Amino acid sequence: MAKLLKCALIGYGYWGRNVAKALHNSTDFKLMTIYDNDKQAQLEATQTYALKSYESYEAILLDKSIQAVFIITPPHTHYHLAKAALESSKHTFVEKPLTTQSAQARYLYDLADSQNVKLYCDHIFLHSPAIAYLKAHIQSFGEIVYINARRINLGLFQSNVDVIWDLAIHDLSIIDYLVGLEIEEVSTFGAKYLDYPNDALANINLSLKNGIIITLNLSWLSPIKVREMIIGGSKKTAIYDETKRDKITIFDTGVVIKNTFDKTNLYKKMVEYKLGVQFCPTLPHNLALDNSIAYFGHYILGHTKEVKNDKAHVLRVIEALEQISLAKSPPL
Repeated sequence: MAKLLKCALIGYGYWGRNVAKALHNSTDFKLMTIYDNDKQAQLEATQTYALKSYESYEAILLDKSIQAVFIITPPHTHYHLAKAALESSKHTFVEKPLTTQSAQARYLYDLADSQNVKLYCDHIFLHSPAIAYLKAHIQSFGEIVYINARRINLGLFQSNVDVIWDLAIHDLSIIDYLVGLEIEEVSTFGAKYLDYPNDALANINLSLKNGIIITLNLSWLSPIKVREMIIGGSKKTAIYDETKRDKITIFDTGVVIKNTFDKTNLYKKMVEYKLGVQFCPTLPHNLALDNSIAYFGHYILGHTKEVKNDKAHVLRVIEALEQISLAKSPPL
């Protein structure tokens, strides 16, 4: 039996609790400790799991038996916490976004290389069975014409990032994994709500260099939770919804661009849909978080077959977020 990698979890909030449970059940990691600045959260962690106690984050990093650190804290803390972990030669798992600046992300990757440890940002949906299916079958869709995504909910208002950095990062990471993310043009509209400091809703339009049109609709203000992505190809169309039991519906229905024009319609492209059947593929039921943590363990040990969440991918997504944010229209 392989020896488990000893790890520490930093942050025991909403998502930290999910990560703690996954690490507790992991066949790759042994959860040694959980640390949170919030004393009540720290107490709850201690009451739930049998853990070793440390007086500070710095004390955890000084323990040479701790091989990996999982950072599940607010985005504005990621850079400094990850930097300290890497400087202490710890393999480092960071909740998305890795940082809120691409320059900081590049520095962390260079630091990880210099320390000969692994830095990993959890773009979690790259480890979803549904996305694995789409990746394996995307070529059968023909030429991808558009991707439309809605990621809306009555959300937890973030004080340090806006709705774009909180929600769009998921769709952008999926899009980059499936079709690439080289942006040709971008337009962004964002709006705040009441006195909250950051935008609570946003609409993003992207034109990629490969010709694909992307539209993203994001909101923390919706009374319902929607996680829907439509991928329209010339041969097939897919609807992916992580909230549903049948997460993918494939339509044997493609977008047809008519290229024969008369003089009246010379500058207009006629778009129609081929009619066809639909089906929902059977997918594995394992959780994306469990898959991601297992992947990180294999990545540390050099056992990964497919490269996911690598430096180039993470940097493309952060740079896209920066570009989208810069393109934001001023409030009316």
